[in-house]
Amino acid sequence: MNFSSDKIEKVLDLVYDAAADNDLWPQVLTAIADLTGSEGGIMHGQSFSAERVYFDFNGRLSEECNRAYRERHMLNPWSRHMMGQPVGRLVVSDSIIELDDLRSTSFYDEVLRPQGVAHNGMLSLAKRDDFRAAFSMCRTAQRGPFGPDEQRLMEWLSPHLCRSVTLGFRIDGYLAMQQAAFNVLDRLADGVVVLDRKALVLFANAAARRMAEEGSLRLHQSMATYSPVHSQRLNELIRAALQGGAGGTMSLPRNPDGRLLTILVSAIRSKDLGRLSDAGVKDAAVLLFVVDPANRRSIPLGQIMDAYGLTHAEARVALAASSGNTVLETAQSLKLSPNTIKTHLRRVFAKTATGRQAELAGLITAIGSVRIGETDRGS
Repeated sequence: MNFSSDKIEKVLDLVYDAAADNDLWPQVLTAIADLTGSEGGIMHGQSFSAERVYFDFNGRLSEECNRAYRERHMLNPWSRHMMGQPVGRLVVSDSIIELDDLRSTSFYDEVLRPQGVAHNGMLSLAKRDDFRAAFSMCRTAQRGPFGPDEQRLMEWLSPHLCRSVTLGFRIDGYLAMQQAAFNVLDRLADGVVVLDRKALVLFANAAARRMAEEGSLRLHQSMATYSPVHSQRLNELIRAALQGGAGGTMSLPRNPDGRLLTILVSAIRSKDLGRLSDAGVKDAAVLLFVVDPANRRSIPLGQIMDAYGLTHAEARVALAASSGNTVLETAQSLKLSPNTIKTHLRRVFAKTATGRQAELAGLITAIGSVRIGETDRGS
């Protein structure tokens, strides 16, 4: 499948535009449905313990069936299985339950059968405690299960969908600026910097300014670090984001103690970031989050476990290792043997598809940034 085709590029543009304009999500879902030969798609933000759907975006599926889902069928064979899946992993419904068995459920009778749906491709896009943002692409029995090409396309789109959803959560945090509530951003433990299309600094919160005062960052007209080598890498990520890339991460030794900070760079590809513009932040193009992974208040252990299916022990090791500690330092801090730490790290690298601690730090930073919009209450 040619992922560089015009149609896929247009879908990718729509995906990132939806981060700033939720009304575009039905168009995103419909466009992906067209590419994958699906009846339609839907995205839910829901809590199973609260038995509540906080938002849903419907791309060409039956609203009546969607209402039946919200009222009676949030818990069903598909959703129960997805509770244990990590963010970003594609799951096809036929791997969960055979179609003949599915047809014997009330979920099928009330939600699927009336609109001819028999097969589903599902992604968990974001998790926080019991909250899930879930993506579903639905196919009819006549179309049959998703083929390898359709699955590869959804897998390729998965990190972009996840990034757009979490970016949307962050942009929602910036809504506070419309009420002049900059103090909300200033209480965040993470550094937040907004750049314009010329890579000039439009806004930096209190945490980012503290990092500048201590010498780790430089926030004059443009953004840089105290290290020319790291500044060059940061500029490369910013340039890539300005050119429409999906964003990226890098590590930066903190000045003066050398502890690793992680910088997450996210592109804003929307042509109209009205929310930020209305707040007086014009031409916003790139968002940067600077996180100290050693700040355990910033990244709850459960969030790391949920995101990649890690055990409690593996998540503890992942969090400690992502702080820049050596194997020996991690072993000493967790009171475990170095060999045990190495064993856990091998499993963590395998489950997170990373190969070194700097990559792991970037992933854990991205997980922690899902909680943007919350304030740092301290502990």
